[in-house]
Amino acid sequence: MSFQKISPNDFAVERGIHSRECNKEFCDWRENEFMNIDVEIFAIKSAQKGDDEAWRILFEQHFDAIYRYCLSLACGQQEKAEDVTQQVFVTAARNIGKFKPRRATFRAWLVGIAKNCYMKVESKEGRHKWYETQFFKKSIESRNKYSSESLVHEALAILPVHYRLVLEAKYLRGQTVRQIAESQDATVKATESLLARAREKFAQVYKQIKA
Repeated sequence: MSFQKISPNDFAVERGIHSRECNKEFCDWRENEFMNIDVEIFAIKSAQKGDDEAWRILFEQHFDAIYRYCLSLACGQQEKAEDVTQQVFVTAARNIGKFKPRRATFRAWLVGIAKNCYMKVESKEGRHKWYETQFFKKSIESRNKYSSESLVHEALAILPVHYRLVLEAKYLRGQTVRQIAESQDATVKATESLLARAREKFAQVYKQIKA
């Protein structure tokens, strides 16, 4: 895939602001660990235009979660999870132009690719039967543990971006409500309310995919 750099002026045009006013905002979105939905959509559009820096940011934002998801699919087999994760992002880079934000979140798109890549790995060279044998040799507790983890990642991927981000910040990165509020330039009260709505939505989605 051939990439090019996107300029602050392009960012200004996309966001509808004057180019002289956008330089700080343009730099901030590249460095901000806690991307909001507008920033992520812009990063996706930039990556689709060939911006390698935008793709790097998307990669860094989603790599850990996709690796953990692949690890849960692989029942803790790190080498297999690493191989699948690599395939996921190679496939995503090649097909970024096909991603449609209105159809799904970017994370859900990556999770779908991960499922496909994992099944290809398992079916290659007749390993699917071997996998089934090995899988059912594992303890019930171990199978349930990794199955639950997979469902958690799938539920998070389906959530609206602002809900997923706040839940990951709180429960995966261990940030306090105050830290999350400061990163989003929001009040503690507003952040607590957002967390409550995010938890409620997560519970609904988790229940649906688990059924």
